Amino acid sequence: MGNSGEHRSTPVSLRWRLIVLAILVMTVSLGLVGLALDSAFSKSSEAGLKARMESLVYLVLAATEVADGGVLSVEDDPGDPRLGQPGSGIYAHVQGEQNFWTSPSVLGIALPPMPTTEPGSKQFLTPDNNIGFYTFRYGVAFELPDGRLLPVTVTILTTSQELQQETRAFRAGLSRSLGTAGVILVLAQLLFLTLGLRPLRRITRDIAGIESGKLQRLEGSYPQELEPLIRSLNNLLDTEKANQARYSNALDSLAHSLKTPLSVIRTSLPANTAEKTEAIDNAISDMQHLIATRLQRAAASTRRTMAQAVDVEIQVQRLVKSLQRVYSQDLISMDANVEPGLAFYGEQRDMLELAGNLLDNACKYGNGRVRLVAQPLDAAHPRAGICLQVDDDGPGIASGESERLLRRGVRGDERADGHGFGLAIVLEIVSAYNGDITIDQSDLGGACVRVRLKTH
Repeated sequence: MGNSGEHRSTPVSLRWRLIVLAILVMTVSLGLVGLALDSAFSKSSEAGLKARMESLVYLVLAATEVADGGVLSVEDDPGDPRLGQPGSGIYAHVQGEQNFWTSPSVLGIALPPMPTTEPGSKQFLTPDNNIGFYTFRYGVAFELPDGRLLPVTVTILTTSQELQQETRAFRAGLSRSLGTAGVILVLAQLLFLTLGLRPLRRITRDIAGIESGKLQRLEGSYPQELEPLIRSLNNLLDTEKANQARYSNALDSLAHSLKTPLSVIRTSLPANTAEKTEAIDNAISDMQHLIATRLQRAAASTRRTMAQAVDVEIQVQRLVKSLQRVYSQDLISMDANVEPGLAFYGEQRDMLELAGNLLDNACKYGNGRVRLVAQPLDAAHPRAGICLQVDDDGPGIASGESERLLRRGVRGDERADGHGFGLAIVLEIVSAYNGDITIDQSDLGGACVRVRLKTH
């Protein structure tokens, strides 16, 4: 039966390709949007923290006083209760020439070195390996009663915990929002693809209707983008039907035109030359037989691309009933096992010729037991083709003889004696459908002939 291990991978549908592509694009897009928003939020959070720390600097400065000797003093409550709460995460440090002041919140906390800065200068530093705090440093100058300027540096430090909490909360909300948006977009894409691909599904159904014989052409209104495709398919169908009709008419005309001259030749033979007349008459009979045979084979080898489905079981049952009547005296049993719903997408006469020749030879050269099995080549693709297997309990065919008969270029004569099962016609049909034929030993004891016809 040829390469039984042949495997065809199922192509991915256009709908699923678009869905997967849309999901990938949305995932990448939403991911980039999430990264951009997270980066923007981090910068905004740091800017907000800097503004809050600068406000604390002004509160501390407002609570700071300088004595005549340049000694600093700061009120116990500079205006933010967190500065008075130990370990609150916000710390203040005021550095003068004579002394410094730290907020009560520094209790138990080891602060990093506190450098001074020039009056009027501001510095905002983010945490690094040396300093694990956000730092805002502001330099001012107090004027003493004697007119001297006392440089003072106010430093506010805060841990990153507050900012991290804000970032975690934002990211959690952002993930939920982007996840919800992603689900909505996926559902919207599914809806768009379903509506957008509906005309293609309709074309698929209509083509299936043409294949099954329910429709003759693609009719109805289609989107403007598909009109050239519909027009081309209809032109192809019309052209194929017209070619088929012209071919059939040409065959009929050829048969008719050849029969008439042959009949004239036969009737014009002289009556007094009996021996020559018999020879010529035999030659004319042979010519008529050859013409009929060749026309039949030519018709059998003509295939239509969009042939209607032929119910294999119905055709096989017709053949079985006919052969049971013809070989009623010799048959013991004739079993036909056809896969339910099996269809042959080709010409009905090809199906009848092929199965008829195989069954007829099994009846003729078997010992009364005949079995036919018909099944699809590929259950997942009904249009791929069919496989016919006919077994008999006769003497079979020698391996060397079967190889000779199936060798390319060797053709049988259906009128010759031997195991002639109309092999010429069978091989013509098999070749027309790009199929193959094998002959083996049957478990019934005789020949097992397997034929595969590819219709797609």
